[in-house]
Amino acid sequence: MQRADRNPSPSVTEHLRTAETHLADGDPRAALTDLDLAFLATPDDPVVHWLRGRSLSMLGRSEAAVSELDAAIALDPNLADAWLDRSAIHLDCSDWSAAESDASRALELDDALGRAWRTRGIARYKLGSLVDAAEDLTRSLDRKPADPLALYWRGLALRDAGDSRAAVADFDAAIRLNDRYTEAYVARGKAHSNLGDMTAARSDWAIAAQMLHHSH
Repeated sequence: MQRADRNPSPSVTEHLRTAETHLADGDPRAALTDLDLAFLATPDDPVVHWLRGRSLSMLGRSEAAVSELDAAIALDPNLADAWLDRSAIHLDCSDWSAAESDASRALELDDALGRAWRTRGIARYKLGSLVDAAEDLTRSLDRKPADPLALYWRGLALRDAGDSRAAVADFDAAIRLNDRYTEAYVARGKAHSNLGDMTAARSDWAIAAQMLHHSH
């Protein structure tokens, strides 16, 4: 995590530490309670704004989250995690160009951020930059090989770039990690179809249809 040089008071440090624990436990509401107290003590701390943005994003409050992340970045333009989290929100909101731009800035600051490679890869796929997308997703998988999401999106990029055989391998790996990954079965079916294996394609599509039926 990239943070600005600062000397927060012990109480603020404790609130931040507790908030991060709550976020790791998947409890953004509890995190916000601590972050509100930290904000009262240090309203210009970029890390407080960043963590508030992350908490609000987890609660589905995208507009408020972006506002907090904007504030964090204005206070500390070198806070890579704030750029990354804002990129992820842009991605969720289908703003592919903004997602790519923010992820690129996060990677300029810290190229070890595997999630930034994945986020930019997905954004680039959506923008039609298939080769660049596959390269970014490979960089993400170099850092976290057992990531079904990155495998799925790299599979899409490879398939749409004309390499359906390599795409099938990625979809296979994604499904081994998550055998309820409906979208991966659909995508693998299309890749099998591209390869002329309609038996495998129909099998994948039937599995996906069954999963969708049971989900309703």
